[in-house]
Amino acid sequence: MRSLGLALACLLTLALATCGDNLTTIPDAHPDPGPDGLEVPAPPPLGVQIDRAGRPAIGTLLLGTLDTSDVADMKRDAYHLAADPNQWGSTQLAPGRSVLAELAANLAVLDVIDQGNLAIPGTPGCNNQILYNGNLQGGGPPGPTSYQQLAVVLAEDMLYLDTMFPTCTRYFSLEIELASGTAIHHEECGGRAPTHDVIDVTYSALLSGFFGFTQPALIPRIADGVTPREGLSNTAFPYFGSPH
Repeated sequence: MRSLGLALACLLTLALATCGDNLTTIPDAHPDPGPDGLEVPAPPPLGVQIDRAGRPAIGTLLLGTLDTSDVADMKRDAYHLAADPNQWGSTQLAPGRSVLAELAANLAVLDVIDQGNLAIPGTPGCNNQILYNGNLQGGGPPGPTSYQQLAVVLAEDMLYLDTMFPTCTRYFSLEIELASGTAIHHEECGGRAPTHDVIDVTYSALLSGFFGFTQPALIPRIADGVTPREGLSNTAFPYFGSPH
């Protein structure tokens, strides 16, 4: 009972010490917090950035795709350490290998994966990726810059959000409009909500481009087979429901 009482006293002390705006001094009447007038310490400075936490799966799919694990890890670390958005595309992941060059090279690897997929309209396989040769529906002869335009979009690794729209059920809403040159107008807020199946959308966009989605609903045609987690919510905190 004594240890329980001590523990409760400690908890009460911590609760009292952390209430308020964290900017004022601790009152004199506080039970033994330390010297009178002791200030709440400032939060520690931020350390080195270790992850951009932008669009999910881009780094996993498009960095070091054909490299050994140690080289792939080196490239991904360099990618995530780049904190200046103005240098995201030009950041060197390895000698002579920028982010843009790495993304473009590995987009070509993913472009062929849907070959023979009967669920994809048109001609699945090479050259049907969105923005291939700068075209919404791909197409055209292969060239050294065929994947460059999509690589530029993906190198800007941040979530696009339009707060004018209250509905947010489609991941990549604004990116698809950007890639289409405004031919496809977004009608939702974009961003990333807990209920978005971001992997299905990413696979469909990178493997089959425009043809990877139904029209006009933009439902992804390529799926990873993983069902959504139960209890997800876009509006009720903490959004992820009860622990499983």
